[in-house]
Amino acid sequence: MIEFDEHKPSHKHMDLTPLIDVVFLLLIFFLLTSVSAKPMMPLNLPEAETSVAAEQATVVVAIKLDGNVYVNNEPVAIEALPATLENLFENNAKRELNLMSDKGVVFGRVVQVLDIAQKAGAENIAVVTENKTQ
Repeated sequence: MIEFDEHKPSHKHMDLTPLIDVVFLLLIFFLLTSVSAKPMMPLNLPEAETSVAAEQATVVVAIKLDGNVYVNNEPVAIEALPATLENLFENNAKRELNLMSDKGVVFGRVVQVLDIAQKAGAENIAVVTENKTQ
């Protein structure tokens, strides 16, 4: 009887090129969307009918319901807030600040943070609100 050699394929590995292409496309997508997405703290912002869309400032101060203060999503003690803001405004020509506060925060705390921000050199302070739907 005659025996024939079985044909064996020369390469036995899977082609990874399409997988690598998809991974790179996903990487580019997430990099681009993360750059354009603004970091938001989970706050229940007050609503205002006269709210106006404003540019994103380089310094964002947020006050959570429990009274804790965050600068650019980093927790800051109220005692350290003046020095932190002065350092941020030192190299910032615009000196803009966006103030976000939960609507349940005691008004005295908001005024205290506003006062500290003005003393630290903030020249343009915008209070962030939600647009009130009628």
